[in-house]
Amino acid sequence: MSKLLDRAYSASPVWLQQLGINVYGWYWARRRLGPVFERTWRAYAERENWSKDHFNDFVEAQLRNQVQRAFREVPFYRKAFGEYGIMEDQLRGFGVSDLRKLPLLEKQVVRINPRALLTQSAAGRRLQAFSTSGTTGTPLRVYWDTEVHQHNIAVREARSLRWAGVSIREPRSVIGGRLVVPRASSRPPFWRYNRWEKQLYFSAFHISPANIQDYVAALNRFRPVSMTGYASANFFLARLIGELGYEVHSPRAIITNSERLDSHMRAVIESVFHSRAFEEYGSVENCALATECEQGQLHVHPDFGFVEILRPDGQPASPGEVGEIVVTGFANFHQIFIRYRIGDLAAWGSELCPCGRDSLPVLKDLVGRQEDTVIGPDGRETVRFH
Repeated sequence: MSKLLDRAYSASPVWLQQLGINVYGWYWARRRLGPVFERTWRAYAERENWSKDHFNDFVEAQLRNQVQRAFREVPFYRKAFGEYGIMEDQLRGFGVSDLRKLPLLEKQVVRINPRALLTQSAAGRRLQAFSTSGTTGTPLRVYWDTEVHQHNIAVREARSLRWAGVSIREPRSVIGGRLVVPRASSRPPFWRYNRWEKQLYFSAFHISPANIQDYVAALNRFRPVSMTGYASANFFLARLIGELGYEVHSPRAIITNSERLDSHMRAVIESVFHSRAFEEYGSVENCALATECEQGQLHVHPDFGFVEILRPDGQPASPGEVGEIVVTGFANFHQIFIRYRIGDLAAWGSELCPCGRDSLPVLKDLVGRQEDTVIGPDGRETVRFH
């Protein structure tokens, strides 16, 4: 929302806030779930069945097209590539093995001037701006249009939600960064309901022993098929429900994002909700995505964004060796990220996953995304301050 709308929302009574949520929900349903979403999630699902050679050829073509587009349409990359002695004719046969010839993109560059990564055709367009959470540094701005947004939701539908046995079109709860309950001292309800997407949106900032009954009552009333959102907030919610002994609705799946789902967090969430938890790794930059399969392995999706794991000397890390994650995104063709140092560390798995998705490599030992928790005098625990 704009700052003006945010102020108006904060000053409104709950019934008017709820009306605004539904109007906003109508807008976001149209933005997220249009024709690009439909055809794109089906394409991602279909590619899971391709042979490994066919899949790798597709990924290499995506990489080549994005690098060529960056050179042709983004002056920043044309200059950066030129400083490394790379001209356009050298990009015609560009492949995965050529990536290490290109410079790394530093986060500081994106923080200072994110519009420098926009294509010339996109620079004059109205694009939606999003801010990263800043989990490993200062937040930065990322630009999408509706088509890119639908693409980003589609890959999650195909490779995160449906792997967990659910769909974005089914009722779900969300615990995210929106200040749906704008004051720290607000009274219940600590949620708002978006009827257009059957979305129960909980406040991440009011989960405390005194308030937990309202969260439980909303889950039992709306009975979401899936629970999604911050790993930490879903964990805090589950732990309090368990400690206070409430009976609560059991969703079909719980999908956490934005933070690492540690083993102790997973155990509490699954024990309290009697439901399987699935981890998702991604970012607002939407250059890369990794999601958990039914075998509990975190798979990277190279057809969405190409992931490198590098040693300190810039060479590829061996399987099992922790290195820096560097990503090149394919979905956003307006603001292009080539070899972007996203700020996290991980290792490639050394064995194939029993699920059989051999074209989607397994990510292990994901580190970074470590955050402090602030504990308030009322028992409230908060990781994010938006």
